[in-house]
Amino acid sequence: MKYSFPAVFEQDQTDKNFINVTFPDLMGVVTCGQGMEDARFMAKDVLKSMLAFDYVKNTVATSLEKTAQNFKGKIVEMVEVEV
Repeated sequence: MKYSFPAVFEQDQTDKNFINVTFPDLMGVVTCGQGMEDARFMAKDVLKSMLAFDYVKNTVATSLEKTAQNFKGKIVEMVEVEV
């Protein structure tokens, strides 16, 4: 089954090499990566981990458009995983 949630990607304020990733629909689910490619990989990894524990399976994801409106000026992408 496929799951997808919007994620917000932000450059870390103290170390510009790192990108912080948050999932607004999933309280407490955060990760980071060194650069965008690594941040995207880590976002999928943390989402897959949360699904393994049934943490997010019953959560309804907000649309990408709505999330982008709520986080103007930030990079917002859907993260999709299959479990």
